Amino acid sequence: MKERLKEFEMTCPSCGHVFRGEFNTAVFSDTVEREAILKNDFGEVTCPDCNHKFILNYRFVYTDDDLKYMIINDPKFVDSSSRLALVSSFKLLDAVRKNEAKKFRRVMTADIKDLREKILIFEAGLDDKVVEIMKYILLESDDLAIDHDDVKDFTYDGLDNFIIKTKTGDVMNLPFVREVYDRIDESYSKYFNEKVDLVDKTWAYNFLKNLG
Repeated sequence: MKERLKEFEMTCPSCGHVFRGEFNTAVFSDTVEREAILKNDFGEVTCPDCNHKFILNYRFVYTDDDLKYMIINDPKFVDSSSRLALVSSFKLLDAVRKNEAKKFRRVMTADIKDLREKILIFEAGLDDKVVEIMKYILLESDDLAIDHDDVKDFTYDGLDNFIIKTKTGDVMNLPFVREVYDRIDESYSKYFNEKVDLVDKTWAYNFLKNLG
Protein backbone atom coordinates (compact mmCIF):
# COMPACT_ATOMS: atom_id res chain seq x y z
CA MET A 1 0.00 0.00 0.00
CA LYS A 2 1.18 3.50 -0.77
CA GLU A 3 2.20 5.73 2.10
CA ARG A 4 0.51 9.07 2.64
CA LEU A 5 3.12 11.30 4.21
CA LYS A 6 2.22 14.45 6.08
CA GLU A 7 4.42 16.94 7.90
CA PHE A 8 3.77 17.50 11.61
CA GLU A 9 5.18 19.99 14.08
CA MET A 10 6.27 18.59 17.43
CA THR A 11 7.89 19.72 20.65
CA CYS A 12 10.52 17.66 22.44
CA PRO A 13 9.17 16.81 25.93
CA SER A 14 12.72 16.85 27.31
CA CYS A 15 14.27 20.10 26.06
CA GLY A 16 11.30 21.93 24.49
CA HIS A 17 12.87 22.13 21.03
CA VAL A 18 10.25 22.60 18.28
CA PHE A 19 10.85 20.84 14.98
CA ARG A 20 8.98 19.21 12.08
CA GLY A 21 8.94 15.76 10.51
CA GLU A 22 7.05 13.64 8.00
CA PHE A 23 4.91 10.70 9.12
CA ASN A 24 2.73 8.18 7.35
CA THR A 25 -0.99 8.82 7.82
CA ALA A 26 -2.24 5.67 6.02
CA VAL A 27 -1.10 2.55 7.86
CA PHE A 28 -2.14 -0.98 6.89
CA SER A 29 -2.10 -4.26 8.80
CA ASP A 30 0.03 -6.08 6.22
CA THR A 31 3.05 -3.80 6.69
CA VAL A 32 5.99 -3.62 9.11
CA GLU A 33 4.25 -0.65 10.75
CA ARG A 34 1.80 -3.04 12.40
CA GLU A 35 4.72 -4.72 14.13
CA ALA A 36 6.08 -1.32 15.17
CA ILE A 37 2.72 -0.46 16.75
CA LEU A 38 2.62 -3.75 18.67
CA LYS A 39 6.20 -3.21 19.88
CA ASN A 40 5.38 0.35 20.97
CA ASP A 41 7.95 1.71 18.48
CA PHE A 42 5.54 3.35 16.04
CA GLY A 43 5.84 7.14 15.84
CA GLU A 44 9.21 7.16 17.59
CA VAL A 45 11.08 10.43 17.14
CA THR A 46 14.59 11.52 18.06
CA CYS A 47 14.99 15.18 18.98
CA PRO A 48 17.68 16.73 16.74
CA ASP A 49 18.69 19.06 19.57
CA CYS A 50 19.12 16.77 22.58
CA ASN A 51 18.73 13.25 21.04
CA HIS A 52 15.85 12.43 23.40
CA LYS A 53 13.57 9.69 21.99
CA PHE A 54 9.80 9.93 22.36
CA ILE A 55 6.59 8.74 20.69
CA LEU A 56 4.65 11.29 18.67
CA ASN A 57 0.91 10.72 19.01
CA TYR A 58 -0.52 12.04 15.75
CA ARG A 59 -3.52 11.66 13.44
CA PHE A 60 -3.43 8.63 11.15
CA VAL A 61 -5.68 5.82 9.95
CA TYR A 62 -4.94 2.13 10.51
CA THR A 63 -6.78 -0.27 8.18
CA ASP A 64 -7.14 -4.04 8.27
CA ASP A 65 -8.56 -5.13 4.91
CA ASP A 66 -8.97 -8.75 6.00
CA LEU A 67 -10.87 -8.14 9.25
CA LYS A 68 -12.66 -5.11 7.77
CA TYR A 69 -12.02 -2.42 10.34
CA MET A 70 -10.52 1.04 10.26
CA ILE A 71 -9.10 2.86 13.30
CA ILE A 72 -8.80 6.64 13.14
CA ASN A 73 -6.28 7.85 15.72
CA ASP A 74 -6.25 11.52 16.64
CA PRO A 75 -5.17 13.11 19.94
CA LYS A 76 -7.92 15.70 19.39
CA PHE A 77 -10.55 12.98 19.92
CA VAL A 78 -10.33 13.59 23.66
CA ASP A 79 -12.62 16.51 22.77
CA SER A 80 -16.15 15.37 21.91
CA SER A 81 -16.56 18.16 19.34
CA SER A 82 -13.64 16.74 17.33
CA ARG A 83 -15.27 13.30 17.36
CA LEU A 84 -18.55 14.81 16.22
CA ALA A 85 -16.77 16.62 13.37
CA LEU A 86 -15.33 13.32 12.14
CA VAL A 87 -18.72 11.61 12.24
CA SER A 88 -20.22 14.52 10.32
CA SER A 89 -17.48 14.26 7.69
CA PHE A 90 -18.53 10.67 6.93
CA LYS A 91 -21.98 11.97 5.98
CA LEU A 92 -20.38 14.17 3.30
CA LEU A 93 -18.75 11.28 1.44
CA ASP A 94 -19.95 10.66 -2.11
CA ALA A 95 -22.07 7.53 -2.73
CA VAL A 96 -19.18 5.34 -3.95
CA ARG A 97 -16.86 6.19 -1.08
CA LYS A 98 -19.73 5.92 1.43
CA ASN A 99 -20.61 2.42 0.23
CA GLU A 100 -16.96 1.40 0.41
CA ALA A 101 -16.61 2.83 3.92
CA LYS A 102 -19.68 0.89 5.09
CA LYS A 103 -17.78 -2.34 4.48
CA PHE A 104 -15.47 -1.43 7.37
CA ARG A 105 -16.16 -0.89 11.02
CA ARG A 106 -14.83 2.56 11.92
CA VAL A 107 -13.27 3.06 15.34
CA MET A 108 -11.77 6.10 17.08
CA THR A 109 -8.76 6.28 19.39
CA ALA A 110 -7.03 9.28 20.93
CA ASP A 111 -3.69 7.61 21.63
CA ILE A 112 -1.47 5.09 19.85
CA LYS A 113 -1.39 2.80 22.91
CA ASP A 114 -5.21 2.61 22.74
CA LEU A 115 -5.01 1.85 19.02
CA ARG A 116 -2.57 -0.95 19.83
CA GLU A 117 -5.09 -2.48 22.24
CA LYS A 118 -7.87 -2.25 19.63
CA ILE A 119 -5.70 -4.20 17.18
CA LEU A 120 -5.11 -6.94 19.76
CA ILE A 121 -8.82 -7.07 20.60
CA PHE A 122 -9.99 -7.30 16.99
CA GLU A 123 -7.31 -9.80 15.97
CA ALA A 124 -8.46 -12.01 18.88
CA GLY A 125 -11.98 -11.95 17.42
CA LEU A 126 -13.37 -9.88 20.29
CA ASP A 127 -15.66 -6.85 20.42
CA ASP A 128 -14.04 -3.76 21.97
CA LYS A 129 -17.37 -2.60 23.42
CA VAL A 130 -17.81 -5.86 25.30
CA VAL A 131 -14.19 -5.69 26.50
CA GLU A 132 -14.64 -2.13 27.83
CA ILE A 133 -17.82 -3.11 29.68
CA MET A 134 -16.00 -6.16 31.06
CA LYS A 135 -13.15 -3.96 32.37
CA TYR A 136 -15.61 -1.54 33.97
CA ILE A 137 -17.55 -4.34 35.69
CA LEU A 138 -14.31 -5.90 36.96
CA LEU A 139 -13.34 -2.61 38.62
CA GLU A 140 -16.77 -2.45 40.22
CA SER A 141 -16.35 -5.93 41.67
CA ASP A 142 -15.78 -6.33 45.41
CA ASP A 143 -13.09 -8.90 44.58
CA LEU A 144 -10.86 -6.20 43.12
CA ALA A 145 -9.76 -3.67 45.74
CA ILE A 146 -8.93 -0.93 43.24
CA ASP A 147 -10.91 2.24 42.66
CA HIS A 148 -11.51 3.58 39.16
CA ASP A 149 -9.61 6.77 40.03
CA ASP A 150 -6.54 4.75 41.09
CA VAL A 151 -6.11 3.14 37.66
CA LYS A 152 -3.64 4.59 35.18
CA ASP A 153 -3.98 1.89 32.50
CA PHE A 154 -6.26 -1.11 32.11
CA THR A 155 -5.50 -2.99 28.90
CA TYR A 156 -6.07 -6.30 27.15
CA ASP A 157 -2.70 -7.82 26.20
CA GLY A 158 -3.78 -10.15 23.41
CA LEU A 159 -2.64 -13.17 25.46
CA ASP A 160 -5.84 -13.73 27.44
CA ASN A 161 -4.84 -11.36 30.22
CA PHE A 162 -5.71 -7.89 31.44
CA ILE A 163 -2.90 -5.69 32.73
CA ILE A 164 -3.79 -3.06 35.32
CA LYS A 165 -1.30 -0.29 36.14
CA THR A 166 -2.11 1.96 39.07
CA LYS A 167 -1.10 5.58 39.51
CA THR A 168 1.22 4.51 42.35
CA GLY A 169 3.16 2.21 40.00
CA ASP A 170 1.67 -1.16 40.96
CA VAL A 171 1.05 -3.70 38.19
CA MET A 172 -1.56 -6.44 38.34
CA ASN A 173 -2.37 -9.21 35.86
CA LEU A 174 -5.92 -10.53 35.63
CA PRO A 175 -6.95 -13.52 33.53
CA PHE A 176 -9.30 -12.83 30.65
CA VAL A 177 -12.20 -15.18 31.39
CA ARG A 178 -13.98 -16.04 28.18
CA GLU A 179 -17.11 -17.20 29.99
CA VAL A 180 -17.50 -13.75 31.56
CA TYR A 181 -16.94 -12.09 28.18
CA ASP A 182 -19.60 -14.31 26.57
CA ARG A 183 -22.15 -13.52 29.30
CA ILE A 184 -21.59 -9.77 28.88
CA ASP A 185 -21.79 -10.12 25.10
CA GLU A 186 -25.09 -12.00 25.37
CA SER A 187 -26.53 -9.49 27.85
CA TYR A 188 -25.50 -6.20 26.26
CA SER A 189 -24.56 -6.54 22.58
CA LYS A 190 -28.19 -6.30 21.47
CA TYR A 191 -28.19 -2.72 22.76
CA PHE A 192 -25.11 -1.64 20.79
CA ASN A 193 -25.51 0.70 17.85
CA GLU A 194 -23.23 1.29 14.87
CA LYS A 195 -22.43 4.88 15.79
CA VAL A 196 -18.75 5.74 15.41
CA ASP A 197 -17.45 6.83 18.78
CA LEU A 198 -14.53 6.67 21.18
CA VAL A 199 -15.09 3.35 22.96
CA ASP A 200 -13.28 3.58 26.28
CA LYS A 201 -14.05 3.48 30.02
CA THR A 202 -16.13 6.68 29.75
CA TRP A 203 -18.16 5.11 26.96
CA ALA A 204 -18.69 1.98 29.11
CA TYR A 205 -19.82 4.08 32.09
CA ASN A 206 -22.28 6.08 30.01
CA PHE A 207 -23.58 2.98 28.23
CA LEU A 208 -24.33 1.18 31.50
CA LYS A 209 -25.76 4.34 33.07
CA ASN A 210 -28.14 4.93 30.16
CA LEU A 211 -29.34 1.33 30.31
CA GLY A 212 -30.31 2.00 33.91
